Amino acid sequence: MASDKKSILVIDDEESICTAFSKFFGRRGWDVRVAASGADGMDAYRRQRPDVAFLDVRLPDSNGLDVLDELRSLDPDACIVMITAYGGMKTVMRSIEGKAFDYLTKPLDLDYAEELALRALQPRDAVDKSGAALWPPKGSEGPIIGSSSAMQGVYKRIAKIAQLDSAVLILGPTGTGKELIARAIHEHGARRSGPFIPVNCGSLPEHLVESELFGHVRGAFTGAESDRTGRFEAADGGTLFLDEVGELPSAAQVKLLRVLDSQIIERVGSVKPIGLDVRILAATNRNLTEDVRTGRFRSDLYYRLAVMHVELPPLTDRREDIVPLAKHFLALLTGAEKAPAALDPLVERALQEHTWPGNVRELKNAVEHAAAVAPGERISPEDLPASVRQTSLQADDGHAVERIARDLLAALPHGGGLYRRAIEPVERAVICEALKRCGGNQSEAADLLGLHRNTLRKKLRELDIDPENAR
Repeated sequence: MASDKKSILVIDDEESICTAFSKFFGRRGWDVRVAASGADGMDAYRRQRPDVAFLDVRLPDSNGLDVLDELRSLDPDACIVMITAYGGMKTVMRSIEGKAFDYLTKPLDLDYAEELALRALQPRDAVDKSGAALWPPKGSEGPIIGSSSAMQGVYKRIAKIAQLDSAVLILGPTGTGKELIARAIHEHGARRSGPFIPVNCGSLPEHLVESELFGHVRGAFTGAESDRTGRFEAADGGTLFLDEVGELPSAAQVKLLRVLDSQIIERVGSVKPIGLDVRILAATNRNLTEDVRTGRFRSDLYYRLAVMHVELPPLTDRREDIVPLAKHFLALLTGAEKAPAALDPLVERALQEHTWPGNVRELKNAVEHAAAVAPGERISPEDLPASVRQTSLQADDGHAVERIARDLLAALPHGGGLYRRAIEPVERAVICEALKRCGGNQSEAADLLGLHRNTLRKKLRELDIDPENAR
């Protein structure tokens, strides 16, 4: 191999992928070698020592993640990019645990693959390669489901910040799973052996916010019959998750800022300082930058909380994850003792077409409802909540129109004037039906059709429709 040529090794059993890599990178001056199995890939790596290796997760003779470990043992400095058609969080985080440089999802974007390969050639100390096993978060409802492109960025973001000790602000609409993300960050960071203490700031009575967060001593206020440990103190050595942090009242914001800066609290009714070691994760569905602008949220507190960001997409931006999520929730409801109920194809379509204003939480509730009312081991459209069924019916109307148009055009002979010949029968049928419903009254029919009466009269002449015969 010429010394000035950059080299890559592609370990993948799909011939089309190997060919695509060879042509794409070959035209750009790379030396490209391919291998169709894990064993062949290891042999090729030993012989070639490529600058970059692209490694498929699924190989005919082995798991690509195991091959990643072997390559890493052979060459601790190897730059390896994983290839997967199953870009769920478990695969992504396992890749990062094995110190993969990055990963690609199928169908492949070869321009992005080249970008990764060029980045891999940078000096090692210029590349951010944090490694942390972020799976599965304890205390959660199981894995964070989703292999959509919208979730890939979330996974990468989590992997980069989990090992840091900075404050993190998790943003996203209601019901997108912000606490699940917070738990993943905690469980796979340096504080994983410490406590994870969640607190919903929006549910705290305003007069008890400080007591809940910082604790109180006996006699601090009416009803304080004994000392109480606050959430900050309970989280010492671990992580405090402040959900709905944007709902904190102004007085609590001031005290929270002071604690974040000093890592010292004072219980309500006491002046004795208590030193703490707590990582703060916060979440909100509010637009905090707008709240800062209007003075509703303190700017200094915002910048203290928002050292790092994770932004979760709404469910409508990750529609390919909807059915896998629904099946996951069904499996949770069923347990390990039996197979979960099956989803009728019409149910899957209805789930994918619904707008999901409540996001993943609404989907979970819809699945629980359907599972509860389904008479057998198969969930049908009638088992879904009414709101989801209605969306499906509206979509069906659109599909019906598409079918009519397709069938109508297919039935017409080819030639000029196709649009007019297709539209005229539809116009005639609709106008005649409107006149029939209105007993031949043209004014009422025009109102029903949303037309001016003169426009309807013109249509009657053009289409040679006798209103009397259309009754």
